[in-house]
Amino acid sequence: MDLNVNYYVILKIDIKSSEKDIKKAYYKLSFDYHPDRNKDIDSSKFNSIKEAYDTLINIESRDEYDKKSRFGGSYDEMNELFVVNLNFDYDSENKKFENFKKNTILNIVEEIYPEKFKGSIKYNRWVLCKTCHGSGKDLKSKLIIKDEFGNIKGIFDSDDGCDFCDGQGKDHLSNKCGFCFGQGKIGTKICEDCKGERRILGKQKLSKIILNIDKSETTIKHMGHFSKEEPGKVGNLILKHK
Repeated sequence: MDLNVNYYVILKIDIKSSEKDIKKAYYKLSFDYHPDRNKDIDSSKFNSIKEAYDTLINIESRDEYDKKSRFGGSYDEMNELFVVNLNFDYDSENKKFENFKKNTILNIVEEIYPEKFKGSIKYNRWVLCKTCHGSGKDLKSKLIIKDEFGNIKGIFDSDDGCDFCDGQGKDHLSNKCGFCFGQGKIGTKICEDCKGERRILGKQKLSKIILNIDKSETTIKHMGHFSKEEPGKVGNLILKHK
């Protein structure tokens, strides 16, 4: 969520737009800007549309955005007095990673001494959330219907079928659907494990690594961070030789 971006303008909707209006606007724009449909379109445009949709379609994140962003419908400038910038610092095996945060950088760079390297390494890595399969949604959430006295009248699955792939989990090119991340449905609540981020920070261990001693670095493909914007996109692990 970027409070300095006007998500309503990106989706071409009004701040009072309903959930139905948001979905309608999103699918209309996606038809024009999705990379799978138009190879000439800059993918960053679609990513902005997707980010705006993910923020506004969720009740909790939309409420937060409306209150904290000057573009929101219930913005209170007093909130700016209480903004705290949190960064996550950690020290692992004498390697300091400062201001570690979730961002668009997918490659992971580690410095090693080739003469001391024994073929194994441990490092922190953003991986797809297994609970929601990278969708960021609670796919097992339930919708409870109660009467006026609080008695439960019925319990239903609250998952919405993905309109873009018609619940198939694949787009027209048979690739994994970029909207539901191949699940064929979109939950109405965010995943509690990843908090809607689609990925979580985990510890990775690799062994039997053979260094490329003829170069200043060794690249291990697809062992970097998973992207939360583009399904299937993964960065590389780069071992810098000291």
